[in-house]
Amino acid sequence: MRVLLGAGLGVLAGAFLPALLGRLPDRRPSAEEPVHTPYRELADGRRVRLLLATTSAAVCSLLALARGLSPDLPAYLAVGVLGVLMAYVDVREHRLPDLLTGPALLAGGVLLGVAALATGSWSAYARGWLAAAALFAGFLGLATLRPADLGLGDVKLAGVLGLMLGWLGWSTVVVGAFLGFVFGGLTGLVLVAVRRAGRRTAIPFGPFLLLGALAAVAWGDLIVAAYLGRG
Repeated sequence: MRVLLGAGLGVLAGAFLPALLGRLPDRRPSAEEPVHTPYRELADGRRVRLLLATTSAAVCSLLALARGLSPDLPAYLAVGVLGVLMAYVDVREHRLPDLLTGPALLAGGVLLGVAALATGSWSAYARGWLAAAALFAGFLGLATLRPADLGLGDVKLAGVLGLMLGWLGWSTVVVGAFLGFVFGGLTGLVLVAVRRAGRRTAIPFGPFLLLGALAAVAWGDLIVAAYLGRG
């Protein structure tokens, strides 16, 4: 039942995403930046609506299965749906707009605050913000060292995901961040192997961060238990 509920909500929210994307104001790029495709063009087409609706349905179904009908589920659904849109823009344009990462952080913060109020889980809420700050600082350091591999959009997204993963525990934060790098690295190796990319080809990292976080929310406890069991 909860999976069907998540899928239904995902389809409805995903079908609305192109309209949201098309209404975002375009920012004029600086002289050093490439010319970006207008948001209206990115949102145009039936395939885009279908892609975003089906992907949102899958993401929301998995989140509903993982979190159940818990007070924190709305926070994960909201960030998950916005994450689908962020991943789409990043794949198409290699950028993560502040107009998406900012609302995702706000939605996650407010809705997790409501969940904390309902359950008294203020320690989990505080841990979420500490994890957000930790991942933001860590990724900012990496972006400073390797600006060709990580952008400020990735840094801000890491902060958003740190909040959502930190609510669940520090081990979930570690698993989510680690899986993001694993998924990104493996994809890069495959693209190089099939000659679809070179060693210096820029690959958007946002989708892998989001995928790693989703996997950590869904299976983080199992992954940690399996790792400790082998130890």
